[in-house]
Amino acid sequence: MKSDTSIEKWKRSAEAWIRDQGEEGDHSRQRILDPALEDLFRDVKGKSVLDLGCGEGRYSRILKQKGAVVSGIDPVPRFIEKARSLDPDSIYLEAFAEALPFEDASFDVVLSYLTVIDIPDLLAASREVGRVLRPGGELVVVNISNLTSSTPEWTRDENGTKLYRKVDRYMDHFSMELEWRDIRIRNYHRPLSYLLGLFLNQGFVLTRFLEPLPAEEDPGYEEEARVPNFQIYTLRHVAS
Repeated sequence: MKSDTSIEKWKRSAEAWIRDQGEEGDHSRQRILDPALEDLFRDVKGKSVLDLGCGEGRYSRILKQKGAVVSGIDPVPRFIEKARSLDPDSIYLEAFAEALPFEDASFDVVLSYLTVIDIPDLLAASREVGRVLRPGGELVVVNISNLTSSTPEWTRDENGTKLYRKVDRYMDHFSMELEWRDIRIRNYHRPLSYLLGLFLNQGFVLTRFLEPLPAEEDPGYEEEARVPNFQIYTLRHVAS
């Protein structure tokens, strides 16, 4: 009988994920998230960056092209194998966010690109991020909007027209089983106050909060503007 843990689901979905992402990433990454991150990562040349949950290494390679010194971790062996094959000169390690294999104060920047939603023990992971970031370092979190994750599906009328997205169980912590294009994974919903509190209570300071949208001419703009699917926030590590 196959294990049904979050990590085992990701292991079984690894090949489908690699196919789905390709070299350019999916629609949301290409049209919404990568353009929003472009401005945040204009000046990373020479900085040490940890890609927390790097997957197959797509965005790690983008950061490397910008001049960053990149290390990536992911608990899925197939992802690390693929990342190393495409970028053999960078460091990619099979590891969990809850137990990072790095010395204290090793990084100038930690990036969590749609990985907070995958981490079961986020408290432990947040402490590890605080440990490996240098004082004055920056954490960049790209996340599914907590409003969206509380109720992923649209409410529709009898013709299938999207009417609204209701918000329910927002303050609860719960897991969600998701499936698309042969990818079957588990994500976690948590309220924003909890997510930010994990880092603010460690001495981090919130420096940016974005709800990115595609370009206005993009076919998906109107729907995203109704209910944005994503949030990006940056926090500076000021604790000594």
